[in-house]
Amino acid sequence: MSKRILIVILVSMILGLTQISAHSQPPLKILTEEWPPYNYKENGVLKGFSVEIIQAIIKQLNHDYKIQLLPGARGERMLRTEKNIMSFSLFRTKKRENKFKWIGPISDDAVYFYKRKGNPLKVKTLEDAKKVNLITSFHKGLVFDILKENGFTNLSPVSNHLSSIKKVLRGRVNLGANLTPLGIKYYLKKAQLPEDSIELTSVKLVDFPLYIAGSKDISDETIAQWQKALNEIKASGEYDKIYNKYMK
Repeated sequence: MSKRILIVILVSMILGLTQISAHSQPPLKILTEEWPPYNYKENGVLKGFSVEIIQAIIKQLNHDYKIQLLPGARGERMLRTEKNIMSFSLFRTKKRENKFKWIGPISDDAVYFYKRKGNPLKVKTLEDAKKVNLITSFHKGLVFDILKENGFTNLSPVSNHLSSIKKVLRGRVNLGANLTPLGIKYYLKKAQLPEDSIELTSVKLVDFPLYIAGSKDISDETIAQWQKALNEIKASGEYDKIYNKYMK
């Protein structure tokens, strides 16, 4: 047998093993939650900056995964307790760091306390915020947990984000803390309210990059493939194109 034929046989065997390995890997469940403008459903269609980034990664990897929209708490519970789960867009915090495997960042953002424009209330620190009468926030999730962990007892939780904004605008609460600046802008536009009717304070509650989180059982090889695909999307200019579509 010639050396050339032997090389061909060896290459074919390697390719065959690679295909077997790829087919034997259990399919991933890709999860997200309602959190505009990153991930949300409009007229029955999933949209958002992060949604399009993940769809681009899936296409880059030649997969056919579908993204499921679930309540945030349920999605994170599945991420902790079930196998082959990926979820986005998650803040990568110290508390979460060792619970999941990470791909990203998708974006950098923050959650600030906000108030109605023209409200003379001065809030410069977390302690100042603790002293106001009421603060509205989404009734579960990372932001709500951080507020509670920091000793906030003046909370007026709601079950949807637009309700928080309306509570602030109607003067029913002093402050809101549940959305990024881009999220506030999205909901004001959706409700046909003036974009300048809400004013951000200088007090930042959450400031972490947004990532895709994978359950711990997912192989490091798969995580590396997703990271490589994301890096290539950023390098190609496709990332900037999607960013400009949603963020400006």
